[in-house]
Amino acid sequence: MQESIAKCATLSPTEARRFIEHGWVMVQRAFSKQIADDVVASAWRELEERGIMKDAPETWKQEPYVRTGCPPNVNIMASRGDKEAAAQMLEIRTRYGLPAESPPLHEIAPRALGAQLDCVGGPDRVEEPEQIKLPDSLAVNLCSDDCNLGEEGWRSTRAPGWHKDGWQYRHFLDSPQQGLLLGYLYSDILPGSGGTQMCVDSVGVVARLLAQHPEGIHPDSVQSYIKPHMIMECSEFEELTGEAGDLAIIHPYMVHRVAGNPSGRARFAQFPSIKLSQPMQFQRDDPGEYSLSELVVLKELGQLQCYDFATEEDYMTYLREDITPPPSRTEEEQLVASVELYEEQQRMALTEPEWAQQMWTKRERPDRIAKLSKNSITVSKFGS
Repeated sequence: MQESIAKCATLSPTEARRFIEHGWVMVQRAFSKQIADDVVASAWRELEERGIMKDAPETWKQEPYVRTGCPPNVNIMASRGDKEAAAQMLEIRTRYGLPAESPPLHEIAPRALGAQLDCVGGPDRVEEPEQIKLPDSLAVNLCSDDCNLGEEGWRSTRAPGWHKDGWQYRHFLDSPQQGLLLGYLYSDILPGSGGTQMCVDSVGVVARLLAQHPEGIHPDSVQSYIKPHMIMECSEFEELTGEAGDLAIIHPYMVHRVAGNPSGRARFAQFPSIKLSQPMQFQRDDPGEYSLSELVVLKELGQLQCYDFATEEDYMTYLREDITPPPSRTEEEQLVASVELYEEQQRMALTEPEWAQQMWTKRERPDRIAKLSKNSITVSKFGS
């Protein structure tokens, strides 16, 4: 562990240890406040076009939690080469005064980039690090309502909305699609002012679930499992606070939720992820080569040196493939996903019987499966 910490070029030893111990760390002054102010100004231009006025908080109730810039599924599809999505992204950006393309982090926020690279083990372990860009489509929490949470408040497994990010890929213990969850703060966030809320001890819960499934879990199953069941194993809760220009680096297994914001102060932030160039490794010959993010997983699994997760045959059979997010799926893609989910949840009932009993006792095999089979359409890429 000490060797991995010593290799960090941007994070201090204290920051690196905090990430390993708690699964997240706040990096102060990761990008300039001027950059934050410029992006927020663009967001207000878009909001005011919708009738949400900066100086009229009574208008904020129209859309208490709103996204500005490109919708997440459009960004995902554009990054995969979808020309229609790319054109839509360009139109939105130019309309509200953003540059045609988001600027690369290495040019305008090298500290933000360096801290991320420290957590994943260096630039060689990130897919095209020079192409990592400033995320300037924002998640804006104007006045989300959390007043009906009861006596326990949001620090409770009963609070709604807990989730793990990653609706665009199949989830494995070593998934490369989401190397880190990042929280760019574009406005100052005080306690009780809409800062994202986290189950800090959820990293271990997620790790143990994924470790049981070398075949991976469909993103739709991950969300349906976390919301009613997995979150019940958690008891440690924290909220993100900080100043404009700070960057929260969060382990991708961290379960979190949108917070209420009764403060009267609009909260501007964005929560992208970075993609690894290869899956995480938990059997490195040299323990000093583990990334901070890998060390978090090993620690939670009680194996600080090595964890035998998947065989070579597993890697050949269960590909670390992307999945089209729900808003962008065609009807046929949604049907294929439904059939795969049905088959997957039958398998998971063997290892998670309580969850299966709660969630899927009335689930029926999707329609048109006979037609799919006759047409030789693959309904499950991951076996049964």
